[in-house]
Amino acid sequence: MTSLATPLGRYRLMAWVVGTMLIAVFVAIPFQSVEKVIGPLHGVLYIAYLATVVQMLLVYRLGFWYFVGMVVAGWCPFVSFVVERLVTRRLGGSPAGYTRGPTFESDLEP
Repeated sequence: MTSLATPLGRYRLMAWVVGTMLIAVFVAIPFQSVEKVIGPLHGVLYIAYLATVVQMLLVYRLGFWYFVGMVVAGWCPFVSFVVERLVTRRLGGSPAGYTRGPTFESDLEP
């Protein structure tokens, strides 16, 4: 389990929370009274998620496309789970081919 003391741990938690809440928003659309509560709650959580995304960008110097993917992940159901997995593999150094070293995307940024 990832520690919440690291930016990656906080990002992983927020990605799962925001992804789950986004699915709940889509499920609650037919129920107006439930949607009035869940919609704004997801909006507040998405702002907190964006704060963790910016922190990840600054601390780990992720490339532009990783940043775009993480931002869009809060808009599309189920995408946050996929992007979270990709970012975790990239930063975790798993045998899936991701490295901690510079990549083409991060080489383009100053």
